[in-house]
Amino acid sequence: MKTVNKAAKALLLTAVLFIALLLPAAKAEAAPTDEILNFTIQVDVNEDASLEMIYHIEWKVLYDGGGKEKLEWVDLGVPNKYHTNIKPRTDTIKNIKDNGSKLAIYLDRGYSKNETVTFEFSMTQDHMYQIDKWVDGETVYTFTPAWFDDFSVDELVIRWNAEEAGAWQPDCTQEDGYLVFKASLSPGDRYTMSVTYPNDTFGFSPERQADGGGSGYEPGGNNGGTDSTNLFDIIAGILGTVFALAVIFLPILAVVKFFKYIFSGSGFGTETKTEKKITRTKIEYYEFCPGCGMPREEGKDNCAYCGRSMIKSKEVVEESQIEKPERYTNTGTYRYGDSPNTYIRVNVVNIPVRVPRSGGGGGTRSGGGGSHHSSCASSCACASHCACASSCACACACASSGRAGCSVKDFFKESLHESRIAVDSKRRENA
Repeated sequence: MKTVNKAAKALLLTAVLFIALLLPAAKAEAAPTDEILNFTIQVDVNEDASLEMIYHIEWKVLYDGGGKEKLEWVDLGVPNKYHTNIKPRTDTIKNIKDNGSKLAIYLDRGYSKNETVTFEFSMTQDHMYQIDKWVDGETVYTFTPAWFDDFSVDELVIRWNAEEAGAWQPDCTQEDGYLVFKASLSPGDRYTMSVTYPNDTFGFSPERQADGGGSGYEPGGNNGGTDSTNLFDIIAGILGTVFALAVIFLPILAVVKFFKYIFSGSGFGTETKTEKKITRTKIEYYEFCPGCGMPREEGKDNCAYCGRSMIKSKEVVEESQIEKPERYTNTGTYRYGDSPNTYIRVNVVNIPVRVPRSGGGGGTRSGGGGSHHSSCASSCACASHCACASSCACACACASSGRAGCSVKDFFKESLHESRIAVDSKRRENA
């Protein structure tokens, strides 16, 4: 028995030392090269249900390798390949090259450490909605902007035109006729929002849904097709991701399994699960302002003319008090019943709960937790610096930056860019 205890202590000590050696290396790798100060996307819905999108990015350089690795271009993930009318809106963009689910944005010069470059462009984006996704008779746009695996986004802002919008999630503010969603993202974090409309609001078409696009559409170039350079890009991204995950996580997984092996048979300890708490608030609005008599604007709690509250009554209701409660399980604001002025506002919070860990071996346990709604058929796995291993219809595509004289540029290869369709910058158009 003493021999077993000594062996266990020796293994524990080895594991602790191994983790201690691993942490400094992981910390060194995590040093960010850049920082996104602001990432704002403004969205307006066209009559044909396509989207007019304006991207505004303020990108700060934190590392330039002593001036040898200046920021010269940015590879930015966009919703999907179905876009047209890509136009630079600032002189900081030299040109834009379309690569389907990514845009290569070449800057007017190289940017060094502590410099911030602000650039902006617009485009028309299609295949972004799903008809009858959650409720029959309603069409949903779901949008996950590009994320950054290696550095943070201090302020992400999505401004979505609120006109005709029937519901949205998560909760947001309203400013100047727009739904305003805001978040701050750590490296690798993603943010998803959605807006719902009645099916007859715009020209929604089953053939142009997020998951129902045709293969013949190529308005923006090769659209991430079967070009050999794009194939190289995808394969290299997948291999890079697999290798990085294996190097970083396999040793940690081995240590975790070791500890589980030691303690699982005793049936003690706790684990954390989540329980979904849903709060439903029934809100009835005045049709006309009790102060000035003007009609209520859709989506606004206060009168747009005199500022008086348009809420006639507001109460938290239980599931048993409303009809068809299964329709109201996701964060957002939804029309209720036949009255055009009655809504159900839903707020969903996942609450962590500590429960006793089940003992014994051999059994399996399925994890709980809340779900999120996204039009992606699968999650996008981003490879370091370059390509996404898969492309999703709801705009989940990673982003990366290009540096002069560094290994990133060699890996990315100029040949990838030569096959893309260029969009001249404003400065070039005006010359």
